[in-house]
Amino acid sequence: MDEDLYKIGAVAKRTGISPECLRAWERRYGLEPAQRAGKTRFYSVSQVERLTSVKALLEQGHPISQLIQLSDDELQRRLRPPPSRAAAHRRRTGLVGGQLILANREARRNPQANDAAMEVVAEWSTAAELKADRGALPELDCVVVYVPTLDPQRLEEIEEIYPDASLVVAFRYATAADLEACRQAGRAILRWPAEWQTVVRRVTATAPVMADAPRRFSDGELMHIAMMATQAECDCPRHLAELIGVINDYESHARRCGSTYGNVDEDHRLVAGRVGAARGHLEESLHALVEKHGLLAMAN
Repeated sequence: MDEDLYKIGAVAKRTGISPECLRAWERRYGLEPAQRAGKTRFYSVSQVERLTSVKALLEQGHPISQLIQLSDDELQRRLRPPPSRAAAHRRRTGLVGGQLILANREARRNPQANDAAMEVVAEWSTAAELKADRGALPELDCVVVYVPTLDPQRLEEIEEIYPDASLVVAFRYATAADLEACRQAGRAILRWPAEWQTVVRRVTATAPVMADAPRRFSDGELMHIAMMATQAECDCPRHLAELIGVINDYESHARRCGSTYGNVDEDHRLVAGRVGAARGHLEESLHALVEKHGLLAMAN
């Protein structure tokens, strides 16, 4: 047998991906080993290197269903963070859980603690406190939540509260099924207790969520503008209002299309965010025409 081939147990030790997970990926995504000898699987060096890259991206929040289809070059490109990310701003982070709050305060006593890329701007002792503040929440780039047991349903509730923030989950106990569900959903997880710098690295490694551009016109206003556009000198207000309505519908669809277990994958999140940014430019043009012709003033 070629010495450059590795049994599944050796691959698991080198990559941190369990044999059970490798077998599941083989069934679901066709991730075949390089060779077989009876029931024994053997993986090549290049496969081990690829799986190492996949594992690193999984920990950054990328879903396996996408990673498994990427080429080696694409995997490496995703592993390289954009040069401007670190310099852009410190990631505004909220902590949920007393263990995290205490760990952060302990880390801040150390002047050498390097958390220049992350700023803790909000703290909640429990998820219940977070929910109670739902009406007046600060803007965050990332939420780090501690859970004693990895419960995907509880995590979905937090994701609903902060849909435009990345989520990092620190857990103490978990079943194999819940771990797999979180990995499939692309959630960034780490076992607790952990060094505070591990938390910081996980926060800074998660892909930023591109938030929705706030909508300038409600659906009712767009409908009214389209109906009253006959008062203008041309049909441009009506065409713009209709186009913005279509974009709003597609933006909602893009987020739903890329949703798995409540998480929106990175590609669909970027699509929806960029579509929202384009909508914002169209809304500026429509606003100018609406003001010129007083179309919204006709609502009354």
